Formats: sequence, C-alpha cells, structure tokens
Amino acid sequence: MSLLLDPVPGAVTTAPGTPGVPTDHPTGPTRSTGRARRPGRRTVGGGRGGRWPRRTRLLVGLAAAWAGFLAAFLLLTGGYWWWRPVELAPPLVFAAVPALLLLLAPLARPVRGRLAAVAVCLVVVGLDLAGLNPAALPGVGGATPAPPGAVRVFAWNTEYWSDGDDPQRFYDYLAAQRADVYLLSEYVGWDLAGHRPVRVDHLAELRRRFPDYQVVATGELLTMSRMPIRSTRLLDGWPYLTDPARHGVPANSDFDDYYRHKVLRTDLTVDGRVLSVYNVHVPVQLDISMDPTSAEFTEFMRAQQDRRQAHYRALRADLAANPHGRLIAGDFNATSAMGELRELAAQVTDAARASDTPYPVSWPDGDAPKWRLDWAFTDGPTRTHDYRMVPADGMSDHRGQLLTVSVGQDG
Repeated sequence: MSLLLDPVPGAVTTAPGTPGVPTDHPTGPTRSTGRARRPGRRTVGGGRGGRWPRRTRLLVGLAAAWAGFLAAFLLLTGGYWWWRPVELAPPLVFAAVPALLLLLAPLARPVRGRLAAVAVCLVVVGLDLAGLNPAALPGVGGATPAPPGAVRVFAWNTEYWSDGDDPQRFYDYLAAQRADVYLLSEYVGWDLAGHRPVRVDHLAELRRRFPDYQVVATGELLTMSRMPIRSTRLLDGWPYLTDPARHGVPANSDFDDYYRHKVLRTDLTVDGRVLSVYNVHVPVQLDISMDPTSAEFTEFMRAQQDRRQAHYRALRADLAANPHGRLIAGDFNATSAMGELRELAAQVTDAARASDTPYPVSWPDGDAPKWRLDWAFTDGPTRTHDYRMVPADGMSDHRGQLLTVSVGQDG
C-alpha cells in the first residue's frame, strides 16, 4: 500500500520538486501539501493510486452482483416463463454464496466491516430461500407423540406407476409403508415415441391387494384410504388459464383429465371429524428432452407456466373456502425459493417442522438428492406429529413423504 509517514524532526529530506537536493528542517516535518501527515495514514481508497486492493474490489463486486441477482430473483420468480431455468439451481446456493462472502469479508480492507454487514443481510435473505429446516434444531421442533386416531399418510410420485419395475416389488413397497392414506401421482404409463401419457387401469388389482382401502382415481392422481371417504372433488385448473385456447389440452391428446386435474381433494372421516386431503402434482416447468434452441421448447415453457399458475390458483381458491382440517401433499415441482410455492407456504404450515432433518430433500432419489420438490402442508386444526422422506429404492426418481397427522375440531 502507499503510506506517507512524517519524518523524525531534524531529519534531512528531499524538498518537493528538487530531486537530490537535501534540505534541513530542524523545526518541523516535511510538508508536501502544506499539511503534516500522521504516521500510518493511507492515501484515499487504501491502495496505490487511490484505489482499493484488487481482492477488495473483487469481493465488493461479487457482493454487489449477488445482491442485484437476488433482487431480480425475488422480483421475477414464479411470474415469468423465461426466468424458469434460473430457478432450477439448488436452493442451498442462496445460503452458500453469501456465507462465503461473509467468510472472506476480513480480506476486504479497508471496507471489511461494511462488507461483512452486507454479507450478513444477504445470508438472512438466503437462508429464507434455501429450504433449511430450523425446526430440526434441538428444542425447536421435531417429532411429537401422535394422539389416538392419528392418520399415517404416504405421498409419492411413482414415476409412471410400475412401468419398467417388477409389479410385485412395486406393490410390496407400497404395502411396506403401512399408511392409512396413500396419495399417489403419475398413475399413468408413458408413450416414449409419442411423448404423451397413456391411461392405465389397475383399480381391480389395487382393491385385491388392499382390500381394506377405498380407491379414488382421476387422470394421473390416485388416492387410497382406510378412513371412510365422505366426498371427492376434482380441482379444475382450466378456468384459471390465461390462454385456454393455446395452453389447454394439447390438440393431439385424448386424455383431458391428465391436463385438467392436477389436484384431487378427498374428504375423509377421522374420529367423527372431517379431514380434507389434497393429492397434488403440479406440472414441470420445462422438458429437458427438447432442443432448448427450438420454438417447440419455448412454446412448451410458455404453456407450462400458464398451466402451473392455473393449478396453484385452483388449489388456493379451494383451500380458502374449505372450513375443515386440511392436508396438502404431493409433487409440486417447486423448490423453497420459487415464488408460487412461497406464496402457498406462507398461508399453511410445512410438515417438515415435525422432522429432525435440517435439509429435507426428495429429488433425485439416490445417495445425494439436492432438491426438495415434494412437499406436505397442513392447515386449520390439522397437526403433523412426524415427517420424513422415504427412499424409493430405484422405483422412482422421487422419494416418498411419510407423515403422521391428527385433526382437531373443525373451524
């Protein structure tokens, strides 16, 4: 760094503008600008030529860029189809980047204190987006004893039912969950050549294998319950589309229910009370099998944006009008950072509060899943007593959600 030090009184120095000519100043310090400089004082900016050191400029630039990106993300998330690829980053990056800035802030002389303060603010915002579960901390949340009459629920995206799997192993896996209620999605086959869903019918087999359960199915959604089913309701997303002519059922499809109904509500009787169970599967944002430079890819993203928002609107509208205890679970194809999920989560209670896992994740199934796309929420007098993710043992790319809930008096 550039440092100007006051000389010792009486020392011989070089007069400004007169190189090599000694001048004796017995009574005071050298004055290059008519003003004495205190020992150790830096030039403006703390570096050569009045500039900060390179590492300081780099860290400040990184903080400014991340703050700008974060502001843009919060403004755009959930609302624009072209922003969807940005939203696919693992949510932990929202906490990791500002945490790294905070760690490196001491290197940013002479603004390390200010940079640390900015980094702390960015960490606070990032933690809210990252999907961490603070209830996992000791003494904060976690599992609680379930009262008599509590209901065990298993919610799972089956990845096209038992296609490609041993059916016996598939049904054994379901039975091993010992659930009172099963909320299953992708109750369909898939035509790879035609790139479209195919209807399946396994109802007779399910009733044979699970004789104590009632079964309700529509489109790709299937709900099984040992609790008596009072009524069912198919939530139709099409009235909420902004462009139903272009983004409704594809022209070459004969499977309307697959596209129209992504939420199946089933009202159950639990100890004389009503528990409304919502089986949810929100459509994906994009199709990675398509050419990202093609018009087809862009149009698909536009359509999916409209469809996703429509199904979320249908769900929120039904929840707002439902006075009973509510459980909402399934594959939302959304992370903790995405706008539409954050809007829903702000109105209900995340079942993960009953978990001791600090970072619950569900996709992709395997040794190191990085995203939580599968969620469960409660509302009204419904309470979650235990919540955990269950490995799919290779039969799906999604882990299952296993939770225990109880329902109090109706509101």
